[in-house]
Amino acid sequence: MANNDMSDQLEGWLKDVHKLVPNESEQERITTAGAKKLAENLTETTRNKHYSNHKDEKYGHMADNISYNSNDIDGEHDGSSIVGWTNKYHDMNAMRLNDGTRKIKADHFVDENLADSQDDVFNAMLEEYKKGDDD
Repeated sequence: MANNDMSDQLEGWLKDVHKLVPNESEQERITTAGAKKLAENLTETTRNKHYSNHKDEKYGHMADNISYNSNDIDGEHDGSSIVGWTNKYHDMNAMRLNDGTRKIKADHFVDENLADSQDDVFNAMLEEYKKGDDD
């Protein structure tokens, strides 16, 4: 229940950002701060739960290939920011580990990281928002 409350609170705050900060480049600056924090937390979680000694020459390890961008999923600059893996190979592996398959038990590490990171993301965006007030 607490996660849903926090999720609703974060979503509400994001809507407020769009109202309070009509400038999309300012919105982007704020959401990018949150995306950066989420990417850092996801990298740490992935290293803790799924790091191995496997050396993939082509793709590297999925924990080392998480990034964030200051655009939406379609590449549009609308004030949104995204977090994810830099290639489809890692993205698919993460999805299998998170959601499970017939042979892999789901551990929901991405979902849990998102829920656990909401305070950190909110605080990162709030700090970035406050910086705009100082200018």
